[in-house]
Amino acid sequence: MTATNAKATQILWLRNDLRLHDHEGFKLAVENGAPLAVIYILPEHWLTTDADGMSRLGSAKARFLRAALIDLHRQLEDQTINFHMYRGDPVDIITRLRDEIVGDIRLLTSAPQAPEEQRWLHTLEDYDLDLVTYESQTLFTQDQMSELLANFPGSFSKFRRTVEKNNGAFTVAESEPAVPLRIHEQPLRTNASISWPSSDYQVNMLFHGGERPGLEWLNRYLWEEKAISHYKDTRNALTGEFGSSHFSPWLAWGCLSPRKIWHEILKYEASYGETEQTYWLRFELLWREYFHWSMRAHSGRLFIRSGIQRKPQKDSIKASTREQHWQAWCEASTGVPMVDAGLRELRHTGFVSNRLRQNMASYFIHQLKLDWRLGARWFEMYLCDFDVASNYGNWAYLAGVGHDPRPVREFNLNKQLHQYDPDLAHIRQWCPEIAEANLQGILNHQSGRALLPSFPPPVVNTAAYDVR
Repeated sequence: MTATNAKATQILWLRNDLRLHDHEGFKLAVENGAPLAVIYILPEHWLTTDADGMSRLGSAKARFLRAALIDLHRQLEDQTINFHMYRGDPVDIITRLRDEIVGDIRLLTSAPQAPEEQRWLHTLEDYDLDLVTYESQTLFTQDQMSELLANFPGSFSKFRRTVEKNNGAFTVAESEPAVPLRIHEQPLRTNASISWPSSDYQVNMLFHGGERPGLEWLNRYLWEEKAISHYKDTRNALTGEFGSSHFSPWLAWGCLSPRKIWHEILKYEASYGETEQTYWLRFELLWREYFHWSMRAHSGRLFIRSGIQRKPQKDSIKASTREQHWQAWCEASTGVPMVDAGLRELRHTGFVSNRLRQNMASYFIHQLKLDWRLGARWFEMYLCDFDVASNYGNWAYLAGVGHDPRPVREFNLNKQLHQYDPDLAHIRQWCPEIAEANLQGILNHQSGRALLPSFPPPVVNTAAYDVR
């Protein structure tokens, strides 16, 4: 952060902070008082298909993001502020804006998380502008985390204990209400409008993007339904509107502040009492926090196959088999109903439960024996709640190259299915061709012991398991 210039034209570049409440960027802009332009840039490469057939923006994910931008656009219009949305290379777009505006520029944007964002901001530091960053995605500040970042905890348990035992140093600041935008607007002429990708398949959105839908859901989940009262018991369910909190899509795009959610939980506990159920939702927010600061600490190491553990990874299958396994995954034809149901759900809704994500990743890594980073990128393409730190952190964790003291985290999918979807509600919803099969029949098929005639055989069998 450089010294502020009260005479500079201000540009607030929003990325994953698409909200008005608890927003340091808007607060800093209003305090400065200079004319303000608010922008969002959809990176062009998010829409480009790579050599593995993947882009960064699947249909459901794109729809959630578009809704979030529309919601914010309407809220800003109510305060007579235009929201300029561009498509292109972020550095190029901001360079064009700099050339358009006469005089000094003060660029405000959230602190970088992933190496890609760090490169953008590092490049912009060489330009003639005043770059100011702020936190938008975390519970704690850079100052609060400075000592831990110098020697980052190797496990979540150590991180959690440190935070909980030093709650004075790790107090979560109160979420601040939206700042009235009594500020002059800086008009912009630069044009690079967004063309959204079309979809060749049906998209069934579970939730609508945007700050206002996010706040409505937060109120409904906590205060109207009081669903947090059973959170720990139901969070691993594969189906159900109120099984888990479903806050993650709004958190990922910054439509909801994590501090807002944290303090709403505290308010709930003040009214109804703290229980293991309510604590566990704060526990999960700390997991998210851990992954976010881990990415700051380890940066590009998290995207290397050997991970932060620097464990060499070798291909254990030949290239032709690897391609066969990859295509089966892409086509949701692994022959394992539990996995294929998750892949279908993910493609059409942009969401799949956390428990099923872990099982799908385990199968991808340990049975299909594919590069974990390929699976992480697949999730990145489709997940509405894609969060770079949590997604790559969790995949590396399951591959044994992230924050995990155990070398291998492999799940028995048949045991998991029996435990978390014994009534087959999820499989029957997404694999209707085998809706008449019973649980033992599905388990037998997944292990290759007795195949179902109406479903492909498993590409790789799962471990056998018998219902007792």
